[in-house]
Amino acid sequence: MAEILCPSCRHFAPALDPNIARAFLGACKKKEAPFLLILPKEGVVECEVYLKAARAAQVAHAPGPVAGPAAKAAVPAETRVVFFYSSAATPGEQFPCDPMKALSLLEQLRARGVPCEARDVARQKDLFPDYHKAVTGPSAQKRPVFGAKGALEEDFGRRVPALMIFEGDRYPAEVFPRMDRELNRVLGVEEALERLLK
Repeated sequence: MAEILCPSCRHFAPALDPNIARAFLGACKKKEAPFLLILPKEGVVECEVYLKAARAAQVAHAPGPVAGPAAKAAVPAETRVVFFYSSAATPGEQFPCDPMKALSLLEQLRARGVPCEARDVARQKDLFPDYHKAVTGPSAQKRPVFGAKGALEEDFGRRVPALMIFEGDRYPAEVFPRMDRELNRVLGVEEALERLLK
């Protein structure tokens, strides 16, 4: 296997966040100047802009598996569900939802021991932190409708009730409604809750 020269290059900007370091080695400040060229974990072997630095850059390492007593603390917390809706707004037609049915399904889920929370956003002024989590948290394969026309920040939880499923992280693993590739249609909040109940 060829040696990756990037960390010893003067133009290299290492990935300092351990989570980003899971996928990316860092960035090249020269190749795409004035922008950065993001370098995948495999890195670059041959490069026309390589210029040796005085010392190699320290690349962040993604957290690995933990053994022993600390392993229990490293295991992600159990699944938790958060439902955002507004008692003062009627859900739109583009992404329909029956908040009362969703709340009933949420209660059934809670009765089975799943931590659930229902947030009425009618009086909540700043929804951006929650909206941002909905847009940036899930993987590209599970991208929710938020950020698209009809489901912008001002619609979040109001005209478009939202369901977030967390798996021990500060960002949700899944957000509904979202487009489902297998079903080739939008998967709504109530259907997502029914699937969790099964």
